[in-house]
Amino acid sequence: MEQRALRRVGAFLAIVLPVLLIATASLAEVDWKAELGDHSGKTLRVIMIADPWVTAFEKINPEFEKLTGAKVIIDSYGYDATHEKQVLEGTQKSGAFDVIVLDSPWVGEFWEAGYVEDLKGYIEKTKPEVVEYDDFVEVFRVISDWKGHIVGMPFGAYFVTLDYRKDLFDQEGLTPPTTFTEWKKIAAHFTGNKKYPGMYGIAMNNLQGSPVGQAWFEYIWNLGGKPFKSCYPGSADPYADVTPMIDSPEGVAVVNLFKEMLQYGPPGALSMAWDERAQAFASGRVAMVSAWSVRTPIFLDPNRSSIADKFAPAVIPAKKGLKPVPPVGGWVMGISKYSKQKDLAWDYTKWFTSVDIHKKFVLAGGPPSRYTAMQDSELVSKFPWFKTIEKSAAMAYADCRPRIPESFEIISTVGIYVSRALTGELSAEEAMGKANAQIRDLLKKGGYNMSE
Repeated sequence: MEQRALRRVGAFLAIVLPVLLIATASLAEVDWKAELGDHSGKTLRVIMIADPWVTAFEKINPEFEKLTGAKVIIDSYGYDATHEKQVLEGTQKSGAFDVIVLDSPWVGEFWEAGYVEDLKGYIEKTKPEVVEYDDFVEVFRVISDWKGHIVGMPFGAYFVTLDYRKDLFDQEGLTPPTTFTEWKKIAAHFTGNKKYPGMYGIAMNNLQGSPVGQAWFEYIWNLGGKPFKSCYPGSADPYADVTPMIDSPEGVAVVNLFKEMLQYGPPGALSMAWDERAQAFASGRVAMVSAWSVRTPIFLDPNRSSIADKFAPAVIPAKKGLKPVPPVGGWVMGISKYSKQKDLAWDYTKWFTSVDIHKKFVLAGGPPSRYTAMQDSELVSKFPWFKTIEKSAAMAYADCRPRIPESFEIISTVGIYVSRALTGELSAEEAMGKANAQIRDLLKKGGYNMSE
């Protein structure tokens, strides 16, 4: 009996102890005045995407400026322009920017090119209670690591969730779709429905290039496909065999799914990217949107949204019989290899991504990327959708978008050919065949292993 009781206690502690450790981490207080250096008269420059969180940085940065005496300047650009500018600065070995905020698929490219520092050494030299690295969401820690090097602090995790009009779903007796069959049926139900004039079923990323290219990578897993032969959840080495499978039956099915869903989108559906689909949902014109979680605060803001109290999030749907693989993405905070003030850059990075400042970031509109944030009672009470984020994080796959150096070009190539299929210039089969051939040539030039 005593042994049985001890086993029960052991099992209980195995479940509860990690939670207690996270709770303890959230209570840790750092004496930042003692931890940070005096950087009076210096200017720190940060380059990043012009996503909705920029205002959160602007709200929080004055605290760092007061602590250190440094001035922080944020330069933000559109998605493609961010990548172009960051690559240009790297190739020119420019020290114009100290902190580089990178999209997750770019980690391999920027490390292999030598544009960023390995943060592992910085972390090892810093007190564990300052960094609390294991508190970052596990799948995003994997993303930040490239061949054993930490390319950036994983502070800005995004997950795609299915946001839906709960008020309309309740009126119609509907529940969030868990399969694509249900999803399509609901989209059709709300499009052209006389009860809901001006309403459309769905808003999607259809814009040519990176937007629809990334969308293809978001859906391929949930139709049972994969982009490369050895790239799939659970793979020991996603890039051991990169034989492209862009033109597989599943890859073609993604394109045909996008074509089918165009009829349920609002006017201008082919011109929609991340911001446009989010704005369409926030305006109350569409019943569902699968959007990156960084935009969820927009939906909640009554100053920017007409559906602030009328929507709810759910885990994305998948093909019947498959477990969903929620797309994971977002941004890591790296230090430029060519910065002349790396000590200031690290002070800012460890400060901004710390447990206590991360909570302030989240309260100001940033995405929760630490377990302490996702499980913080104050935050969960204010943002109950965090529960869906945590569920999605547990099912996500770090390499849902490729992280090899050719990632940006691969995604853009897929996006170009998906667009040509959506406009009717090519059939889905022709488009994906051409994309597959072009990507094969690109990977062959890169010296990757391909078995077929």
